[in-house]
Amino acid sequence: MFEKRLRVLLGVLALGALVLLVRLGQLQIVHADYYRQRTERSLILTPTQLPFVRGSIRDRNGEVLVSDEPCWNLTIDYGVIAAACEEAPSAIKREIKRWKRAGRYPFVKTVPDEQVQATLQEEIAAMWEELSSLTARSPEPQSAFVLRTRAREIYDRIAGIRAAVAVRRGFDAPVAEEGQPHAVLTGLDADQQITAREMFARYPWVHVEASSARRFAVDAEPFAHVLGRMGRIDPDDVASDPEANDPFAEYRADERIGTSGVEYAAERMLRGRRGQITLDLDNAVIEDIEAEHGKDVTLTINGPLQRRLYRLLGNTVHQHPASSGGAIVVLDVRTRNVLALVSYPSYDPSHFEELYTDLRDDTDRLPLLFRAVNCRYPPGSTIKPLVCLAGLMNGRITPDSRENCTGYLSEENHDAWRCWEVRGTSTRKAHGSINLVEALTGSCNVFMYRLGERLGVDRLCNTFDMAGVGRGSGIGLREDAAGINPTPGWLMANKHQSVPGTARLFAIGQGELAMTPVQVANMMATYASGRYRPVTLIDTATPSPEWKLPATNDQWLAIRRGIYGVVNDPEGTAHKYVHFENDRYALCGKTGSATVHPWPTSYRVPYVDEFGVKGVAVVREAAKEPAIERFRRENPLWKFDPARVEVAGRWPPYPSPDGEKYSHAWFGAFLQPLDAHRQPDWSREAPIALAVLIEFGGSGAQTSGPLATQVATEALDVLGE
Repeated sequence: MFEKRLRVLLGVLALGALVLLVRLGQLQIVHADYYRQRTERSLILTPTQLPFVRGSIRDRNGEVLVSDEPCWNLTIDYGVIAAACEEAPSAIKREIKRWKRAGRYPFVKTVPDEQVQATLQEEIAAMWEELSSLTARSPEPQSAFVLRTRAREIYDRIAGIRAAVAVRRGFDAPVAEEGQPHAVLTGLDADQQITAREMFARYPWVHVEASSARRFAVDAEPFAHVLGRMGRIDPDDVASDPEANDPFAEYRADERIGTSGVEYAAERMLRGRRGQITLDLDNAVIEDIEAEHGKDVTLTINGPLQRRLYRLLGNTVHQHPASSGGAIVVLDVRTRNVLALVSYPSYDPSHFEELYTDLRDDTDRLPLLFRAVNCRYPPGSTIKPLVCLAGLMNGRITPDSRENCTGYLSEENHDAWRCWEVRGTSTRKAHGSINLVEALTGSCNVFMYRLGERLGVDRLCNTFDMAGVGRGSGIGLREDAAGINPTPGWLMANKHQSVPGTARLFAIGQGELAMTPVQVANMMATYASGRYRPVTLIDTATPSPEWKLPATNDQWLAIRRGIYGVVNDPEGTAHKYVHFENDRYALCGKTGSATVHPWPTSYRVPYVDEFGVKGVAVVREAAKEPAIERFRRENPLWKFDPARVEVAGRWPPYPSPDGEKYSHAWFGAFLQPLDAHRQPDWSREAPIALAVLIEFGGSGAQTSGPLATQVATEALDVLGE
């Protein structure tokens, strides 16, 4: 019985095995071709990244100031870049192994590895020359040396990224950038990319990829500082990338990122997300993820007004040989939207890379400097209305309080604390007995000295703080420099002292007190409205917050009447130079002439070179520390003593023509509506406020006052009344 059962069991097992053998034969012999094709179809190609289009930047009217336009990049696998840079057999071997693992081996597999290595080295060397020939007819030809240098920069940058990521991870490991191709040639047009595909088809490590490049509007020079620049990703950007875990949004080593201006400030809005398409060997779509393009950004700036004011500012600067540049800011008083934000000189942003060396080394005119928001200057007499407001709010004066100005604070000492000097003479202005309105109209220093003494630094600086002095403008740009409100605490922390005359200096806008042009324009808007609010450049649905200064209507009226008198009263400091004729508005303004010293433009560095030869180099920099750093970077083998580095040149390069101290020329203003009798209607709010600064321009009344008149006229013409 047992044997019978065993035979049955063995028979069943044999039958099962026979069925399996038949089925295996059917799969591997009869239907082998069918399943081989199915298997091959299931294999997919390496996913292809789809680039996004970076958002455009527009002015308030919708004019496109900068946008992305389609182009193509020629990229090279990182392994080949590394092999070219390391120039070691191990680098070549590493790349060959990677190709074999990925199934992308570009050579016949029967060829020995040694022969492959030699062939590959020859191919890479030939590739650089062919890449160079592709650009031969371009406006900017690229030599093989330049292309190899660019590859080295990519190699070094990725090494830096790997090191930065290792710090974050706590261990060293390859980063994603080491498995990706990187752009060596960018901005190819349609014809170039077709030629490139044909030329480099035999190089499996060279790819032509769709991309985009920033293109600027015609006549974009007036907007260069505002729009800002794009730059290469650096290791810090990758290490701190908030999207590091998103393969479609993370930054990659060969990408560009906003580094200044609106390009930086609106980076998260302008940047999109990459897409991806995956195909099988028959080019059937396995996966298709669409790219998400960046959002457009609208500025509050009026493009036509910006261009007109840039030309006006340039003309004025050129009329004053000592001037190195200047700025104009125009604000909407109600919203504090920036209508114009002009810095001069500027540059053509379309050719920044070609111009960079000359721009960097022009330390006389400093065209890279964003003066309107980044440069702090003593505000001069533009601060005086705020000083008077502090006196009114603290009960130190009333609108009817009077002071006697003989031209000097003390009759015993005519060499200190004087009223302003009549330009071109040695005569000091003696205003006589004046009240607050008359003191502002005539810009009396003696009145302000005494008021500053009564208030003291603490009360002065508290009022300055209410009007935004000492903080950023709120414009949202990384270049936005906070002003300096030199409170007693600030003075002790930064100057380690508090001198008795400090309040007097602050009361006339000198000393450590400092503001940017956009902050002075906002201060004028505060004078006009009685309210402070941060300024806005990037248009959003959310208005900036505001607060009212705790002054009465009568106190504000006295301040505004004084500012009105500067231009419209025969005793006003600007009356002789500023003539604004308009049926609907009066120009109310405040002059300012802030005393300054010429600034450094170059430094002298005594050194000993690597051969022991002594010499002296002149480095074009506007500050000592950058000069030292640049010299050290450009001459790593030369020895020098930083303590012996001294100023070699200054701007202006000659003494003031009239023998006086140099001063920056300010004019701040607002347009006050007129009533039917062509008198200021103080019940209505001013529509715009502005600030004009001419560096080393001398008298604010003579230099910046007439320009401010033109600015107001152009603003009304462009914006409408």
